[in-house]
Formats: sequence, C-alpha cells, structure tokens
Amino acid sequence: GQPPQEESSREWFKGMFPKDNARNTRYAINFFTSIGLGPLTDGMREFLKNAPKLILAQAQAAAAAKEAAEKDDDESSVISTSSSDTSSVSSS
Repeated sequence: GQPPQEESSREWFKGMFPKDNARNTRYAINFFTSIGLGPLTDGMREFLKNAPKLILAQAQAAAAAKEAAEKDDDESSVISTSSSDTSSVSSS
C-alpha cells in the first residue's frame, strides 16, 4: 500500500504526530492547527476519536489476561496465596 519513501519517513515523523496518549495528541493537533497546518492533523483527529474504544478494548484484554493468569496460578501452584498477595500490593 504505502510508497517506499513514506514508509521510511514514518519513523522520522513519529514524534511530531504522537499517539502515545490523548494529551500529547491534542497538544499536537492544537499546535499544527494554530500555525495553519490543520490538515496534517486528520490522522491524529481520527485516532483521538477512536481512543476511548481502543483504551476500553486494551483494558478488557488486560483484565482477561490477568484473570487467566490468576486462574493458572491457582490451579498450578500451592504458593498461589503469596503471588496474589504481591499483586494486590502492586495494584495500589
């Protein structure tokens, strides 16, 4: 799909169009819009619009993985109580 030069330059521009968290994305959108380059932000705007769905999906996947890991711990080891004690401490 993408032209080769666009693929190679994506790494260079990654920091200019952040998608690591919504705060950084909004800042970049506001910056580029304020200097008259609003059309460059279309991809970030789309990301921001879908971010709540992505975050929810990631949280559900993480919860399912944790639940599966805890189930495996309970079935496979006698020391499962100590592992659950440490997980409750780390979550606070």
